[in-house]
Amino acid sequence: MRISIAACLMAGLFAITGMALAGDGASRVYQDAKVANFAIPGHDYSSPGFESLSFWSGPRGQVVDYEYGANHKRVRLRTLGSSADGKGFAVRFPNGFVLDVVPQDKALQVSDRAGKYSKTFEWQYEGPVDGRGTFCQPCVDEPDAIGFVREHFMK
Repeated sequence: MRISIAACLMAGLFAITGMALAGDGASRVYQDAKVANFAIPGHDYSSPGFESLSFWSGPRGQVVDYEYGANHKRVRLRTLGSSADGKGFAVRFPNGFVLDVVPQDKALQVSDRAGKYSKTFEWQYEGPVDGRGTFCQPCVDEPDAIGFVREHFMK
């Protein structure tokens, strides 16, 4: 009896996991995709001032995720096309807030169109530190990160 209950629980868990992964089309983008991660320098993951942008691109499309705060709240952004100055591209938050993302040298200048938000995001290392942690397989290396964003998100 225990084996059949355990088997039913496992089958249910696999079914729920499969539905969660297939639930929104964006989550499937992560499969076989590469990512370029950028964050505000001087704020680590545990900092309340932490902000990062992750640019995912692969055979199933593109996704931009914004993560912030010590609790790592994540928001999916929508790409809109060219930035106001035409040198980058724009992203929109679910609440309608728009940011322009402009690649500059090795960083991204991110600002709103009202002039109230302007921050520089630099490439963010994802991997082992002092021998602890795991290597980020889908992450784009620093020398390729800006080119990756330009190629996959600027139209």
